[in-house]
Amino acid sequence: MRGVVGAAGGGHVEARHRSVGSPVYGNKRRSHKSSDFKQADRPFNNLFTERSSAWKIYSLKLVLIIIVCGTFLTLLHPPAAYHNEHSLHAGSRFMDVGRIWDKSKPDSRYLSNSNVDWAQISKCAEAMDSSKGNMKIGLLNFNISEINHWHQLLPNAGFSVIQLDYADSNITWDVLYPEWIDEEEESEVPSCPKLPEPKFSKGFRFDLIAVKLPCSSSASWSRDVARLHLQLTAAKVAAVSSGDQYPVHVLFVTSCFPIPNLFTCKNLVMREGDMWLYKPDPQLLKEKLQLPVGSCELALPLEAKERPFSYTPHREAYATILHSANVYVCGAIAAAQSIRLAGSKRDLVILVDETVSDHHRSGLEAAGWKIKTITRIRNPKAEHDAYNEWNYSKFRLWQLTEYDKVIFIDADLLVLRNIDFLFTMPEITATGNNVTFFNSGVMVIEPSNCTFQLLMDHINEIESYNGGDQGYLNEVFTWWHRIPRRMNFLKHYWIGDEKEIKEMKTHLFGADPPVLYVLHYLGLKPWLCFRDYDCNWNVDIMQEFASDVAHTTWWKVHDVMPKHLQSFCLLRTKQKAALEWDRRQAKKANYSDGHWRRKITDPRLKKCFEDFCYWQSMLWHWGDPNWSDENLTSNSLAKLPSL
Repeated sequence: MRGVVGAAGGGHVEARHRSVGSPVYGNKRRSHKSSDFKQADRPFNNLFTERSSAWKIYSLKLVLIIIVCGTFLTLLHPPAAYHNEHSLHAGSRFMDVGRIWDKSKPDSRYLSNSNVDWAQISKCAEAMDSSKGNMKIGLLNFNISEINHWHQLLPNAGFSVIQLDYADSNITWDVLYPEWIDEEEESEVPSCPKLPEPKFSKGFRFDLIAVKLPCSSSASWSRDVARLHLQLTAAKVAAVSSGDQYPVHVLFVTSCFPIPNLFTCKNLVMREGDMWLYKPDPQLLKEKLQLPVGSCELALPLEAKERPFSYTPHREAYATILHSANVYVCGAIAAAQSIRLAGSKRDLVILVDETVSDHHRSGLEAAGWKIKTITRIRNPKAEHDAYNEWNYSKFRLWQLTEYDKVIFIDADLLVLRNIDFLFTMPEITATGNNVTFFNSGVMVIEPSNCTFQLLMDHINEIESYNGGDQGYLNEVFTWWHRIPRRMNFLKHYWIGDEKEIKEMKTHLFGADPPVLYVLHYLGLKPWLCFRDYDCNWNVDIMQEFASDVAHTTWWKVHDVMPKHLQSFCLLRTKQKAALEWDRRQAKKANYSDGHWRRKITDPRLKKCFEDFCYWQSMLWHWGDPNWSDENLTSNSLAKLPSL
């Protein structure tokens, strides 16, 4: 009897798990019975039929008993998934239980190694006044065990698991942030890939959206598609869950700081260890979410009949910074002049350190700059007296908290067309540079003391790709918004540029009326050259930055400046000697461009504002490491022959 029951039970189990090929195999086995066996079975048919009925009734009873017992045991020791769904429905008004992911196999990109500190979670809940007992919480990227723990921690809250498909594995950071896109749409219309949208009950409002973020130990942890996807998802859910009477909080569990220009530190309610609790502005989130997911599309069109405008001009300013030398004073004065010529009336703010003299400050102030004195910030990874030793001073821009938006501009550029519309763009808005990076020469920032502190807190650990402030900022603000390169057009010819490309650039440098919004002067600066031609021509490694047309464009702005401001662009004696030295080297090399043959007519050649004016004498010792221009005296100069 036991053997018959066992066979019946085994048959049921086999039927539930039989593979596709099993029925065929079974039919083949039954076909092997011979007709002799069929004939032999007949005397037993009636007896078998009667006994079979009895066995069927007995088996049915046994199966029912097994089902009842199994159900009872399941209720006592339920699986995690079932317990989560059933108990939360019954005891905590659970609203939308579903799997965390639609795919059964976890994607390693989304896995987080962060340990959830439930004591810290409890503190965050207290900060939201969870004692009211009617909190509605959306959970994203937590595992089943953690979801159960949420329920145990806040038994009176209502929970909903936000479902989200994984991003396609082909979507990499380089795809979201390509080095180049066809901004002019000459061959294609740039487009960004779509990231999967969250799935949750429409019209449902959350009080809290909790997200567990991955944070790899690699240097590129902030350039993580899964991490970006989860934060954008949290922003989308928060934006639609908020209302005038429905404030929403977002809680991130992560050992790495969240995207600082998506969830800003100004909206950070509290931080406990790896817990970051925000109360974001839903309207600002909606505006940011309308932008492309990466720099794979322009956040602003190349040309438009109408540009957006802001309603708070008194809370907006252009800003630049000068430190460690006076050499860029002339450039900053010309930049201010160009902004005013382009029609902007926004405040102009310049940050200077103690190395900028009172005389030069007076010129900057006369040009329209509001001067703010700062203490320099040293780059801890720079060598002593290196070019980048103090360029982290740019972080001081985030301390201009009297303004909501600041357009930072380098002091070596001209604004040729009004760019006030950039004040409507969020932090960080900029042009592309190389690989996935932005160029910080023109960028929109949102001043905040806590953002400044964030930059300072990581100054010793974050590695800048170029050793400077631009590289550092690119590591912090990896989520940035691309604007057309004409809004920060670099004066530069790539070695591989075809003739047509070079002609196009040359046209843009000198177009009248201007086509470019901003022309950024790389290489040797126009005010440090004679006005007769671009002195980059006379230095082999600098010729890629040489353009007489762009050079002339800068001098046109200079020439409309008041005379007393032009005086801040006079050449120092040592610079005159340096220009002559380079010219002689170009002559020796017989550079084919022939600029070294040109006679200098720049009146600044014969103007001197220093005690020592004999620049020709410096050339006798040029290149001698044991000599400096401070060794020259009026007595020694009389002994030097003229050149």
